Amino acid sequence: MATLVEPSKQIDTKAGLQEIFSSIQGEGPYVGKRQVFVRFNACHLHCVYCDTPQRPAALQCEVEAIAGSGEKILIENPMTVAQVSEWIRHFALASRHHSVSFTGGEPLLYTAFLKELLPEVVPILPVYLETSGTQPDKLLEILEWVSIIAMDIKIPSATGEPMQLENHKQFYQVARSRETFVKLVVSSKTTVDEVAATCDIVTDKHIPVIIQPMTSLLTGENTVPPAKLFELESFLSRHFQDVRVIAQTHKMLSIL
Repeated sequence: MATLVEPSKQIDTKAGLQEIFSSIQGEGPYVGKRQVFVRFNACHLHCVYCDTPQRPAALQCEVEAIAGSGEKILIENPMTVAQVSEWIRHFALASRHHSVSFTGGEPLLYTAFLKELLPEVVPILPVYLETSGTQPDKLLEILEWVSIIAMDIKIPSATGEPMQLENHKQFYQVARSRETFVKLVVSSKTTVDEVAATCDIVTDKHIPVIIQPMTSLLTGENTVPPAKLFELESFLSRHFQDVRVIAQTHKMLSIL
């Protein structure tokens, strides 16, 4: 049986992955766009709303055999750069895709792997990075190959994690050289004071700021009252030009 290679113990630029599949982006300003998704195993945070840390580390990666079919085959972990790039090419040839979403978990835990993989990916599809927005030094290592950055700003009432204000500030200053939007997952307990930190982190008041209501891990239903969403949106709209409330639409569509 294959042994999972944790991010800190990468050997020969292999990586443990959860999934590779083709689907429709369900979050943020690119909602509705067809993408290839590459989901990494691990994360250094433990946000209460995230399903990835609650899954066991994958000894096998679930790979969708035919784009959009939902039918998966199992491939032994850790996977090589050549394997992953070949699957991305496979999906790109099968159907038109907007980009490749590298997600997780936290992709930036795997910079050694990404530094070899991304130069192979860029000629195929643009790179869309989904990240916790807390590791600016690691972002710098792969920034030249990234087109779009989906940067989280972690709200303590939603994540159960401490606020990482300085890390977010530094990360944003690196990320802003690329097309970037920020996402705030909020709960019914999120306060205006918490989201106000966004004003200190994001210096460009024209970039998209996405408010994403937390959804139940069990039912996929929105857990944030409308009044709370309007309160947070109204505050942020006084400071930013492009504020949007977008739920996780892929859960509504029952797709991967």
